[in-house]
Amino acid sequence: MRNHRGFTLIELMIVLVIMLTVSAGIYKLLITTQRLSRAQAERVDLQSNVRTASLVVPAELKEINTVVGGTVAQNDILDNQLTSITYRAMRGLGFVCAGTTTGQLRLSNFTGFSLRAPLANHDSAYVFIDNNVDLNSDDAWTSVKITGVVAGNTCAVGVPATTMDITPALGSVPATGTPVRVYEVMKLSLYVSGGKSWLGAQGPNDANPQPLLGPLQDGNGLALTYLNSAGAAAAQKSDIKSVVLTVRGVTTQLVSTGGGNATTTRVVDSLVSQVSLRNALR
Repeated sequence: MRNHRGFTLIELMIVLVIMLTVSAGIYKLLITTQRLSRAQAERVDLQSNVRTASLVVPAELKEINTVVGGTVAQNDILDNQLTSITYRAMRGLGFVCAGTTTGQLRLSNFTGFSLRAPLANHDSAYVFIDNNVDLNSDDAWTSVKITGVVAGNTCAVGVPATTMDITPALGSVPATGTPVRVYEVMKLSLYVSGGKSWLGAQGPNDANPQPLLGPLQDGNGLALTYLNSAGAAAAQKSDIKSVVLTVRGVTTQLVSTGGGNATTTRVVDSLVSQVSLRNALR
């Protein structure tokens, strides 16, 4: 046995040092890879949020009519702020047929644009009033609340129809063929919940905004600029012909910025889009 030598203490220490060095390198590589993967996932989620906002919001704003009646009171934009907009969101279209009264609208060939029927005590109706058929200066749209909805009715000629109870009653029975827009009042806004900012939507019966997407940058994550036909800031709602939408999203978690002295921060990304509104005549 004296002729069989083992490892010396120095040799064992050298092996341990080598193993520790290799293990530390592998551990650092794994941590770096994990940070990189998390940062990429956060950036992908961030970009997805920003792109979704640039699709959802313009799709809603394109339904806004800015010249209905030609007066501010008739404008579909009810309130325009830097970080919020309240508007009449079109949800359906129909045409008056036989059976309509001053307190009840019967619409033929009603088409719902939100894949749902009109909702009583939620939606409203915009009825076109053509006072003098020879003039367009006295034409206007009258807003009424929908208090009841009955489907399965028919017009005098047997065309399927939808009947809606309304309040207040109209001053006169609208003529057959009169267009009626069904809408709900919606508000898109930047709001804070859970210490973060979100893009929220609030309907007529919602006590608080409902989150659509986020998180967004605090303070200016949603920025709206209202322009007139000349591309300048609109002085009043009736002048608005387009809306410039800026969405600034942030990552949910802190991510590494990379480099030798890597630091962690919330990455910000933004997207700007411009929407021309319906009937925005130039």
